[in-house]
Amino acid sequence: MKARRFDEILRARGYKVVSQTKYDGMNMYIKKHKYNSSYCYVEKDTHGKAQSMNFNITNNNLPQNMDEFKEAEFDRSYLAKEAEKIHEAFEQLKVLKSPKHIYCF
Repeated sequence: MKARRFDEILRARGYKVVSQTKYDGMNMYIKKHKYNSSYCYVEKDTHGKAQSMNFNITNNNLPQNMDEFKEAEFDRSYLAKEAEKIHEAFEQLKVLKSPKHIYCF
C-alpha cells in the first residue's frame, strides 16, 4: 500500500474516525474487536500537521471461561503489534520530505 498521510494508514487497517479537527487539536480513531477496542489519538499542531500518535487498548467484554480468556489475550496482542506497525509508519512519514509517501502493509 502506498500511503501519503497517517489517516490513510489508519483507515486501511480498519480504524474509524470518532472525532477529527482540521488544525490544532486531537483526532481520535477507534477499531473495535470482539473483546478489545483500540483507540488512536493523533495530536495536530496549528498548521494541521500530525505531531504525535498514541494508542490505548481497552476491554469490551469480560471473558467467561479460559478459552475466551485466551482469545481475548490473543486479540489484545494482535492489536498491540498492529499499533506498533502503524506507529512505525507514522514516524517514517514524519521524517520524509517531498514527495512524501511510503509503502507499508
